[in-house]
Amino acid sequence: MPYIPEDILQTIRETADIRQIVQEFVPLKKRGKNWVGLCPFHSDKDPSFTVNEEKQIFYCFGCGEGGNVFKFLMKMQGLSFTEAVTQIAQRYGITIPKRPISQKEKQQKEIGQQLVEINTAASEYYADLLRSSRSAQAARDYLEGRGLDQDTIDGFNLGWAEDEWDGLIRYLEEKGYSLELAEKAGLIIKRTNTSGWYDRFRGRIIFPIKDHRGDIVAFGGRTIGLPGQEEQPKYINSPESPIYHKGKVLFGLFQNKSSIRKAGQGFLVEGYMDVVSLWQFGVREAVATLGTALTEDHARRMKGVTKDWILLFDADEAGLKAASRALPICYKLGIRPKVLVLPEGEDPDSFVRKQGQQALYERLENALSGIDFLIETGKKHFGTDTEGKLKTIESALEAIATIKDPVRKSLLVGHIAQKLGVREESLWQNLQEKSRRPIALRTVSKDKEQKKTGNDSSTLIRIGNKADEKILGFLLSYPQYIERFIEYTPELWLEDNVLSELWSAIMHLHSMTGNVNLSELYKRLEHNPALRSVAMRLTSAFPPCTDLESMLRDLEIYCLNRKKKALRLQILQQLREQGEDEDSNELLRQLQSLR
Repeated sequence: MPYIPEDILQTIRETADIRQIVQEFVPLKKRGKNWVGLCPFHSDKDPSFTVNEEKQIFYCFGCGEGGNVFKFLMKMQGLSFTEAVTQIAQRYGITIPKRPISQKEKQQKEIGQQLVEINTAASEYYADLLRSSRSAQAARDYLEGRGLDQDTIDGFNLGWAEDEWDGLIRYLEEKGYSLELAEKAGLIIKRTNTSGWYDRFRGRIIFPIKDHRGDIVAFGGRTIGLPGQEEQPKYINSPESPIYHKGKVLFGLFQNKSSIRKAGQGFLVEGYMDVVSLWQFGVREAVATLGTALTEDHARRMKGVTKDWILLFDADEAGLKAASRALPICYKLGIRPKVLVLPEGEDPDSFVRKQGQQALYERLENALSGIDFLIETGKKHFGTDTEGKLKTIESALEAIATIKDPVRKSLLVGHIAQKLGVREESLWQNLQEKSRRPIALRTVSKDKEQKKTGNDSSTLIRIGNKADEKILGFLLSYPQYIERFIEYTPELWLEDNVLSELWSAIMHLHSMTGNVNLSELYKRLEHNPALRSVAMRLTSAFPPCTDLESMLRDLEIYCLNRKKKALRLQILQQLREQGEDEDSNELLRQLQSLR
């Protein structure tokens, strides 16, 4: 990941016009000092999406999404933080200084580009065979029998690998591609008893696997029942490679992310054909894992598109177990999961082909919340006697133990207690036993730190809000809790410019690395010694925490109140400034929701 200095990030953020960029995706109209429109991140009927040009931020009163221009592009286009920054920098002609890369890094980048190029060529070869090869007639008949039309086949770049040992090898050689690199990409396999290679995919329908950028990074192949395939696995996938890690890629995410955002929810299914069949029948909000259980990296990708996901797995024992294993990860990463159980013997592919799109959406009304699914599954598997109830409780608590939002965790604990008829206090005690770990508390003398940094009180920037100082001091002292505070959108209400700039620097580092390392933050602030010394002072001045959970609750209540106050002031300003002919009902509804 390229290193982008904090001063360059600040320049890019200050140069970019968030309204101009947002308007390329969302029609906006002026309302007072703000611009409003229909939110692109959830199904929005009334304009609840606002853009504040003065602060250069966006916020949706409907779904709560908010942030700066980088966050908007990340959500809208499924980009990483670095990709969003780079795109905006290029747009405004800002040069990001390139960190000297090692020869090894340069070679890895070049190899990655070559592997994508080879995979793209292979995909074109397979697609051409499916369209025109005489040997692909059985594959065309099979896909037609599964109800897939040409638009769907083209939409997923489906192809056909002929049932021969060297068809792709000959094609790649004719095109001048390196067979060593084709082996590295997983397209061909080296022979063991003689020289040369043979094709990995033979006599199979081919599913190109695209990453979130749309690059083809791997392939999946499915048999269609040709003679001799009886003993072969139904599906085979490319092995992991320098550009493909199955625990990070979701099939269908590139094709469906826009539809998922618009719907405000997505389906997580198990296989390629589930995604493709759902697409064919109008359900274009599905993604699939690739022969592996859901991982935290998968969940982060999902959360980047929407927080609401329905686990739609096969209605068999394996599918129910897969859902149960996925739920703790969903809860840990802040996803709001539901589980939709299909009729026995059905999978998403067969169900939608038999009963259609509308029937699937109608069943959504009966989807269980993730925790209710675990409770109901536990009752069926473990029984309802005392020992069975204990196992069900253990399963449910295990799923929610790592939830960071205290309000959400509290509501779920209360729900489990009510559903299973146990005292809520005993569940909290069980959870506390699970999570009890010694927390290393660090104290630094103010005088010692000031001598070390060469800063005394005369050089420190004066900050006007001590409570906001306390928030950032806590987060710098305990950076593992930063994610719990992101949803309170501090950029909306941090009025002190110094603290606002420091929060932006913290968020930039978190977006790039997934965490906040203090030494790395100080390094990134070397260009701004005054801001760096503020960060150091806030860290060293924060007192030891004897009751961390109590401190967290107090700080979160404060942040929530500050956020609500800022949003109320914003709405009141819009009410004062809008024309008499404009309808105020939506603004009043938004105001009511913030009480």
